[in-house]
Amino acid sequence: MGQLKHDGRATQGGVTAPAGDFPFGDLFRINGWNGIALTHIATGDTVRTLDLEIAPDRVWYVKIPAAAAPAVGDFLYWTAGAGLKRGDTDLTVTATGSPVAKVEEAKDANNYCAVRVLNVGP
Repeated sequence: MGQLKHDGRATQGGVTAPAGDFPFGDLFRINGWNGIALTHIATGDTVRTLDLEIAPDRVWYVKIPAAAAPAVGDFLYWTAGAGLKRGDTDLTVTATGSPVAKVEEAKDANNYCAVRVLNVGP
């Protein structure tokens, strides 16, 4: 007989954030998960456990690179390369691997756009 363990909307038990600053509400790829930081971890913090919202059913405003100009309905991808990725520096509209997010609202003058986070494929 099965039993529900978790609702699956966020990582359970968190991921270990590498060195650096991880602001609440920013989009990251950490340990293979695309997700929104659900707390703020500052550079000097010694506790580095970070939960990420990974579900596609909520829409978040996230900062994206100034060079990216996605339209509503476009997919966003991580730039090439492995390891940690940040939404404000490492997103592109160029198809590279699996999509990271789907754009729900076009980017504004401050480089924020509304997205749904995706976690599909390898």
